[in-house]
Amino acid sequence: MKKDHKPKIKQWKPKTSQEKLALKLTKILKEKGHKHTYIVGGYVRDYFLKKKDTGAIDIATQASPQQVTRIFRNKKYSVIPTGIKHGTVTVHQGACDIEITTFRTEGKYADFRRPKNVKFIDDPLMDARRRDFTINAMYLDPVTGELLDFFDGQADLKKKVLRFVGTAEKRIKEDALRLMRAVRFTSALELRIGARDLATIRKNARLIKEISPERVKQELDKIMLSEHRAKGLALLRKTDLLKHISPELEKLDRTPQSDNYHSEGNVWVHTLMALGLIQHDADLRTLYGLLFHDIGKAETMRRIRRDGRPHTTFYNHQNVGTEITGKILSRLRFSNAEIADILWFVKNHHVPYALQKMRKGKQVRWVLDSRFENLLKIYRADSLASIPTDKKGRRHKPSLESYNFSKNIWRRVSITKVLKKKLLTGEDVMRILKIDSGPRVGEVLRAVQEKQYAGKLKTRKDALAFLKKILN
Repeated sequence: MKKDHKPKIKQWKPKTSQEKLALKLTKILKEKGHKHTYIVGGYVRDYFLKKKDTGAIDIATQASPQQVTRIFRNKKYSVIPTGIKHGTVTVHQGACDIEITTFRTEGKYADFRRPKNVKFIDDPLMDARRRDFTINAMYLDPVTGELLDFFDGQADLKKKVLRFVGTAEKRIKEDALRLMRAVRFTSALELRIGARDLATIRKNARLIKEISPERVKQELDKIMLSEHRAKGLALLRKTDLLKHISPELEKLDRTPQSDNYHSEGNVWVHTLMALGLIQHDADLRTLYGLLFHDIGKAETMRRIRRDGRPHTTFYNHQNVGTEITGKILSRLRFSNAEIADILWFVKNHHVPYALQKMRKGKQVRWVLDSRFENLLKIYRADSLASIPTDKKGRRHKPSLESYNFSKNIWRRVSITKVLKKKLLTGEDVMRILKIDSGPRVGEVLRAVQEKQYAGKLKTRKDALAFLKKILN
């Protein structure tokens, strides 16, 4: 801990409504005699990293939760006791919410997640000592521009280093989720972590099992949404966290592939490479679809010879992988909607390759699915991460032929979908087929739509004739 920890931040000026509210709340608390009131945590870190989106703003203060509640419980604000046991209340105004937490020290941790008890204090240094990393232990006074930086967090940011506050062992034993947070910050912020701390994480990796699946998923989501997700996943593997979160994924690092199609390396290497190559606008479900797309290969691997060369096959890996992925997602408490989409991606990740051999009507049926655009993103990344070689072992560029073919069909059908009006309504289907509202109506409408986009039904009269044919 350094002695001079009060540099001035000359140009902190509130711009967003959240920042303006934080400044206002800090001023009010100071006017009420609580001079030790600061913006803390992730906002301060991201401010020094010059991030455009600094996220939520948290305030730490010497005022007790009861004092904060009394001060802000009026017509201008509403106060919600979101974590009153640990000293946190949320102050709400307009569209903004800001958590205000009383400085505290913490008792022993019983479950590797939460302390048995806390003691409210008025000393920011004592409060800072309980925080996870030096880069998250900086306190910014928005009124004066003063920065309390007890553990050289700003210098660590400049050096691109991640350090625990105090000892890594103690911080991890207090809250085992810090194992994953260390990986996330190291990868997402492109930081370095010391060999000793890395060894401590590996030594305690099993403790991640003590954390609820929901919290593990939240951290995994953040790693996946980071631009540097491949680095984060590689670090989960390196620290042995991956084998406790998903041993099925960890197995991929021991699943070889043949050079004729995958000279880039084993299935894990291929998966990380693909995750680094996927388009930046891929959403979370698409990213998970890509993460798990080849997970069935570990269970379906067979070694043969093809064209005089050693070859590894993975027949039916998409169906086996779908079953494995479903178990992992359920274990990590993914929602039913998330599971449905991710499993669809895993099961169908080869469809764009097969599209060229399909009849036109079937092609249209596939590309009309609202998820097909994201399936194309998975297939493109999968293709780019597949480095083939010839019989002499020379590497060739990845082929995007199937991807380009599928994307052209998707574009053409998408344009047609916008231009063409529906030929029939649900009422037409129910009236002519004499059926009630239900899934069957949707199935028939989709069949009509497919034939319309394939050019087989051009008018309403054609569509009605098609319905009568179904009836007969």
